[in-house]
Amino acid sequence: MAVQGAFLEHQVALSRAAKEIPQCPALKIREVRCAEDMTADMKGLIIPGGESTTISLFLRRNNMEEPLKAWIGQQDHVTWGTCAGMILLSKHTEHQKQGGQSSLGVTDTLVSRNYFGRQVNSFEADLPVTACSLLDDPASHQEYFRAVFIRAPATLHVTAPSVEVLAALRLAPEQHPVIVAFRQGNVLSTAFHPELTDDLRWHRYFLKMALCRV
Repeated sequence: MAVQGAFLEHQVALSRAAKEIPQCPALKIREVRCAEDMTADMKGLIIPGGESTTISLFLRRNNMEEPLKAWIGQQDHVTWGTCAGMILLSKHTEHQKQGGQSSLGVTDTLVSRNYFGRQVNSFEADLPVTACSLLDDPASHQEYFRAVFIRAPATLHVTAPSVEVLAALRLAPEQHPVIVAFRQGNVLSTAFHPELTDDLRWHRYFLKMALCRV
């Protein structure tokens, strides 16, 4: 979705990741800016970071909310929300701006906006990766992912057993870990920005979800 955020960086990462997947189908990337761009034959969609309220207003003013919900609801369509995308996809949101914002209401989660603080509180952290689907070959891949958090949200609660937690972060020993990556069916959400790193594991995982049906 080429509305805000690092969608160009996502494109580069997807192109690189596709080359690392054996027998990956030919990759065609399009920039989605209107409802007509979301065609039935499109297999995957990334909602990148940015300002969730601004993206929400854009979707509403351009009559994209309902077509987007309908597209995401198709079982053969895969959606990945990063940072602001995680917020927009969640059914429940904490710390919204005054007046709130519309949500796509897809994932059974409670997400807290700006959980880690303002822009000046952005940080990087070594994120433990335990899901075998992200380790690929556990013998040759690192068990940590260097994650970039920029005014990032966090998932505080999940409300359905179908939500699979993929990564959680604990910033201090006395703190409870918070969920920063999960999958629910054909939807993937991350609070951080994999497109800003050279580690392609999350983009490979998304492509496998969309093109190889993992």
